[in-house]
Amino acid sequence: MAAMAAPQAPVVQQPVAPPPATYSRGNQQVAVIQFGAGSAGLTANDFAILQRVAEIQRTNRATVRIVAHAQQDGSGSSADQVARANYEISRQRALAVANQLVRLGVPANRIVAEAASDAEPAFETTSARGIAANRRAEIFVDF
Repeated sequence: MAAMAAPQAPVVQQPVAPPPATYSRGNQQVAVIQFGAGSAGLTANDFAILQRVAEIQRTNRATVRIVAHAQQDGSGSSADQVARANYEISRQRALAVANQLVRLGVPANRIVAEAASDAEPAFETTSARGIAANRRAEIFVDF
């Protein structure tokens, strides 16, 4: 499905972490958003998934935690350049999800967005399928 147009300006710049007590009751993964290579664009299907996440947040007054990943999305002449590029696309993915949740009514102070290291892929990285599976944002609700 084609990516939707990017928002005019980010709504969430630096999410504010909630008090530590918010995490004490546990968390549950509620969604995974997959991205194309080098992309932080959300699709219509992603918007529907995030609408449901926003409903869960409103019902439970929970904190939404987004952990975005990239694997081999960056290009450059050195491993350091690739790692920086992967971090940047992970950050953009986390912010794309966070910004859409804010647009859907989730308070920005109830969102924690993280860019995960590409040094710890969740799926094998020896195939195109494994690399693609690592291009994701995992969404948790901390109750």
